[in-house]
Amino acid sequence: MLAGRPDVEPAPGASRAFWARHPRLGTGVVVGFCLVAGAGVDLLRWGPGQPDWWLLAADTIAALSLIWRRREPWAVLAVVVAGDALTGGVMVAPYAVAMYSLAAHRSLHSATVGTVGSLAVLGAETIHRSGRDGLGWFLFFYGVTVVASVLIGANVAARRRYVGALLDRAARLAREKEQEGLLAAARERARIAHDLHDIVAHNLTIMVRLADGATAVADSDPQRSRRAVQRAADLGREAMKDMRRLLGVLHDGSPDVPGDLETLIETFRIAGLPVTVRRHGPGPRSLGLQRVVFRSVQEALTNALRYAEEPTEVLVDLDYSGDPIRITVLDDGHGAGPAPSVGSEQGLNALRERAALYGGTVEAGREASGWAVRVTLPHPTEETDD
Repeated sequence: MLAGRPDVEPAPGASRAFWARHPRLGTGVVVGFCLVAGAGVDLLRWGPGQPDWWLLAADTIAALSLIWRRREPWAVLAVVVAGDALTGGVMVAPYAVAMYSLAAHRSLHSATVGTVGSLAVLGAETIHRSGRDGLGWFLFFYGVTVVASVLIGANVAARRRYVGALLDRAARLAREKEQEGLLAAARERARIAHDLHDIVAHNLTIMVRLADGATAVADSDPQRSRRAVQRAADLGREAMKDMRRLLGVLHDGSPDVPGDLETLIETFRIAGLPVTVRRHGPGPRSLGLQRVVFRSVQEALTNALRYAEEPTEVLVDLDYSGDPIRITVLDDGHGAGPAPSVGSEQGLNALRERAALYGGTVEAGREASGWAVRVTLPHPTEETDD
């Protein structure tokens, strides 16, 4: 069995598939064979002048009873055994089919009970007619027949149960897959809502700050004012592009590509935030983790831009060298006084949910040197890597 995959039942052969599609034809072949093996052989043996009509009728009834062997195997076995016992004939072919049907369409326990009961009746009839001398021949001949028939029937029944279990499992897996699809759709809706929050709230925050700064220095430093206005316009265009990309994901399922971290940090610097960046080790190759890192830095820097009180440094520490990955954004804009409002915390809640999808955690709060946002993310495995 392959790892992670169930054993797969091989496709039925052409012969088995043909008989499965034509059950009535199969029944006709079985009944016809038993008629030839019983009544036909008797006619050839006796000749047309001296047939035993009683035995011929019993052979015919036993063969025709096999039509109901699937629905009523017990009744068919009773008819065959009664005909054999009453006429003293040798109905081996109908008896073999009857025992096979009992094992295949009922259970191994039923086949065992049928074997013991039928052999007891037929054995008693053999002793009555032939004495103990015929018992050995009877046990060998009928014993081999019944053992072979029951084993084949039990094998067919086991195979049928196995295929049924596979079909049940496939149906259960299909239901589970459908449920997983619904859960995935719900997670995707939540992710899109988070992305909308990131695009609108974060970019508008920076654009407002840039516009305020441009207004403040419009008279004293027109060139700096123009740069701020230009950057605000560029940021607006980037936000529109992000919105179109996000709507494109909704329409065609294209992958969500992480943003450019360098451009993001430079935008906050232009907005007046003194950002310092430290990196340790190569960044993650997983697109999913890259998105989490980008959104973590974006959320933390947006909060610093909104709420930090005249920070002199905002440190972005990206430590990719260990396990877990650690992202820390620390500003020194909060002193000993009470912390200002941090809004609805929707951004931080969304960030916690993003990190949780990859087994990570998010901590945010005041520390001795200021306000810190700390994100830890396990290194990706084959199962979590995008």
